[in-house]
Amino acid sequence: MRDFIEAEEAKSYFTIDKAETLLPKIEKIVRRLRQLSNALDLLEGVEIEVEEENYAHLRHVTKLNREFHKFSYEFYRKLDELESMGCLLKDLELGLVDFYYKFENRDIFLCWKLGEKSIRHWHEIYAGFESRNPIINLARK
Repeated sequence: MRDFIEAEEAKSYFTIDKAETLLPKIEKIVRRLRQLSNALDLLEGVEIEVEEENYAHLRHVTKLNREFHKFSYEFYRKLDELESMGCLLKDLELGLVDFYYKFENRDIFLCWKLGEKSIRHWHEIYAGFESRNPIINLARK
């Protein structure tokens, strides 16, 4: 329960303008996360059979493992950078990022997708991407 309370305290709320000023930086981070994820998938997919007598092969295995851990470390460092800004990465493949927003005394998410030039959608906290609404609807609710 304590971890949940600490997470709640760390929640950052955004205005649309504040979220949009971060989009260039967020876009760069999300693109890098996708590259790192693809590299990790490739390295993880390599099947290696270790032959103790073959020193060159053993060195190659060590290099692949080092690269995997280097990319893994950078991946989580970038993810932490994004989360430290108050953003929530919802789907890396689609490039979905949500931002907490206070509306009518409740939390909702402003929703952004990689490739969009501005924040144009929102959805309820417990709804997903498929339930996105245009920002213009916020004024009507």
